[in-house]
Parts: sequence; structure tokens; C-alpha cells
Amino acid sequence: MDHHITKVSEHFWIIEENGVRSFLFEGDERAMLIDTGFGTLPVREMTAELTDLPVFLVNTHTDKDHTGRNRDFGPVYMHPAEMEHYKNALPEGCAMDAVRPLWEGDILDLGFWKFEVILTPGHTPGSIMLLERQRRMLISGDTIQDGEIFMFGAGCNMQAFQESLRKIEAMSDAFDSIWPSHGSYPLTAELIPKILQGAEDLLAGRLSEQEPPWPMPCKKYAFDAAAFLYHFE
Repeated sequence: MDHHITKVSEHFWIIEENGVRSFLFEGDERAMLIDTGFGTLPVREMTAELTDLPVFLVNTHTDKDHTGRNRDFGPVYMHPAEMEHYKNALPEGCAMDAVRPLWEGDILDLGFWKFEVILTPGHTPGSIMLLERQRRMLISGDTIQDGEIFMFGAGCNMQAFQESLRKIEAMSDAFDSIWPSHGSYPLTAELIPKILQGAEDLLAGRLSEQEPPWPMPCKKYAFDAAAFLYHFE
């Protein structure tokens, strides 16, 4: 099992699990865990070793590599636009009555940290990012990364993805670092226009079709900054 914990700074840890990461932020009276990975790690026990505070869970989105240990936490917070996506592939041991809504503009106030919820559909219908304005950092989920961006299957929408990137690019004076769920970290806002250009080139047919890294109903389209896994209808 490929995993490790990195203490990034005081009150901030990253849990890596086979290419996906979760984030733990410790506040004054409670801590926030962002995503729970594939489910191969005892994430609840791991967070308990890092902080004595009660931990609540936020999902950036609900693909299975982000919800694998959701059953160990409750309630589970996500944007309402993501709830149907979650319900359609409900993780083992989870129930919809444990789900609570997060809305655009909500502030997750931990005292030491204050994260603003930003709705960024495209990768999934209710994908969100979390912006910490005081510390100028953005948690980006899967939408901004330098790896392989999954953009095929139910709920993916390339046009919404592009609009979400433009929305975040317009806010880029509010953050210096981007912390994605996959790929390298931290990133900077310089990556955003490169992904936007890649999306434009993809839809215009200017990217070469490649086989995906493992069997899946899509093709891989690489560009300078990252790659899309995408299926043309």
C-alpha cells in the first residue's frame, strides 16, 4: 500500500494514498478533513493521531477515490449539486441521511482557518474548491492539476469545466498556491490558462489521441501542462 503523511505546516497535513490525497486542517476547536481516499487506509484513526480535536468531513466531489472511508465520519458535507452523483454510487456503509449541504459562498470557519466554498462544476456536477483568503491558498479537487484529468462518464461536462476554470482564473489575485487532489503540489495560477487552452485544443481536435493508462471507455489527450481522459460522443 503506497501511502504517507506529510506535515506541510502547523495545523496542516496531507495524507497520500495511491495517487490521491486528503487534507487535514486543524482549527481552534475542530478540524476539517477534505476527502477520504480510496478506502484502503484507516483515515479516521490516522487523523486521530494528528489532532485531538473532533474532525468533520468535506468532500470536494464524490468520485470513489475521494469517498472510500466516508462511512467513518458523519455528517458528510458536500454541495447539493453533488448529492445525486453520490447517491448513484453510494460508498459501502454510507447513507444519504448523513449528508449535509455546503453552498457557494459558505465559510467553513475553524478559527485558525476560514475556507470559502466555491462551486466549480465540470469534473462532476457539484465539484467544489475551498479558498483560504488570509493564507492565500486554494484546495482545487480534481479540476486544477498537472496530472490526468478525468473528463468522461456521467456528470462530466467540458463546457462547465471551462467556465469553472475561467471563474477561478478571475479570482486568482486571492491565492498564491493551489493544492490539488492529484499530481504535483503546490501549483500556481499560471497553470489555469494552460488547462483552458488544453480544453480548447481538445474540443477543436488539435490534441493527439492516445490509449488511456489502463482499460477505460475513453482516450488520453495530453498537452503541455496535463492530460485529459475524455470520450468524444
